Amino acid sequence: MLKPMNVLDAGLLMMESPETPMHIGGLQILKQPRGAGPDHVARLHQQVLSFPANGAPFNYRLSPHGGPLGMPAWEVLDRVDLDQHVFRHALPWPGDERELLALVSRLNSGLLDRSRPLWEQHLIEGLAGGRYATFTRIHHALMDGQWGMKLAHETTSTDARRRGLPPYWAVRFDEPVAPAPAAPQTQRVRSLASWWARQGQDHKDRVETAAELRKAFGRLLESYQHPTDDGLAAPYTAPDCMLNGKLSARRELAAVRLDLERMKTLAHAHEATVNELVLTLCGAALRRYLQDRDALPAKPLLASMPIAMNRNDGDRGGNAIVTGMVSLATHLEDPVERFKAVRGSSQHAKALFREMPSTTAVSIYLGVTGIPFILAQAVGRVESVHAHNVVISNVAGPREKRYVNGALIESEYPMSLLVPGQAMNITVVSHADCLDVAVLVCPDLVPQPHLVSAGIADALTELERALRPRRAARPPASKTSRTTTFTTRRGQR
Repeated sequence: MLKPMNVLDAGLLMMESPETPMHIGGLQILKQPRGAGPDHVARLHQQVLSFPANGAPFNYRLSPHGGPLGMPAWEVLDRVDLDQHVFRHALPWPGDERELLALVSRLNSGLLDRSRPLWEQHLIEGLAGGRYATFTRIHHALMDGQWGMKLAHETTSTDARRRGLPPYWAVRFDEPVAPAPAAPQTQRVRSLASWWARQGQDHKDRVETAAELRKAFGRLLESYQHPTDDGLAAPYTAPDCMLNGKLSARRELAAVRLDLERMKTLAHAHEATVNELVLTLCGAALRRYLQDRDALPAKPLLASMPIAMNRNDGDRGGNAIVTGMVSLATHLEDPVERFKAVRGSSQHAKALFREMPSTTAVSIYLGVTGIPFILAQAVGRVESVHAHNVVISNVAGPREKRYVNGALIESEYPMSLLVPGQAMNITVVSHADCLDVAVLVCPDLVPQPHLVSAGIADALTELERALRPRRAARPPASKTSRTTTFTTRRGQR
């Protein structure tokens, strides 16, 4: 059975190359349940293999023949061989995070095999301190961050005593229930009434879609003609920068952990969202990073910010996101003015899509604005067209400690992807009382990404000081943030 895929998912598959794999991933470090023996991971491996992968999207394989009109399509499999998807590894005991990251770097290199469903899970034992890790990678055409968080909620628990939780490939969401068939005469009456209702609704939808598009393209045109620091950022106005260029297959990852409560306190005190604060801190870190290399453009860097959209009823997997352009205001020296500019630009980006509730209008808008990038890719000059400089994605995770069949999730780090011409991606996931920030780069273009991750933590302290009200009395000591940084390289095997 074939299942069609949406335009975004098809584009991710068609865009993929050995230099730009389109899978995303995640690394979890877990504390073994109390009383678990040295064979815990071996027993866990056998246990999870008993759960079949017979639900969407984990039984979707890319059809070798495609779908209608030659577009890519999914082939729904009745059976998936888990020995080709679930693997067990061991670090030399006692392993540490550096050795873990080196192993994950090797596991993450290369493309997923298109002859089978595009996902893998790796169980890794041997970490010191009675810990183990899981590393998952899955093609972005099968899953976005929001869908991944929904699956994570179903496969974890706040109760350390709970057992029997399934692995993510065995989660089945309720299918919509079909209504009972009506009598033939009733069906004919309903069909005629339904046809007239559809004609009226279709006409209304076309009028509303046209109005939404006129407003959206009007706002876009205004952003080109009269740009402002805190206004709507127009695509393809990103400056030439070392963050953009021709990618190699090499990847390097750095990360930092930030105190979530500290972030929320600062954001809410200044009528901003945590996401707007994240964008500001990333912009500040990139400004310093580029400035230290005498490579800071005069124009502000442009970030692509994924925006979650409402998912249609019955959708299983795939993507339900759009991308808005946000100015990082890296041309502004004052951190407070930069914060205000980023906040305003982000709000305009979200408002643009909020005022387009029609999925048809959104599809047309994205299709038209994506034409320059598509044409550049078709002629092999994608590196010369900068729709943006960097992708910064923020996904809300669980606010409480969570367990996997008694194993405490100590930390989890997202691993995103790089698209052609874009050498950096920053992905943020909230976990309990922390924000886990991962900076992924192509080090041939952007070396030493740990300086960016460390700069994000420094930018938080800088902004707190800049926003602190001036007082005659001696100011209180600055709050210390709990931060952890690491870096590792990823390349071809």
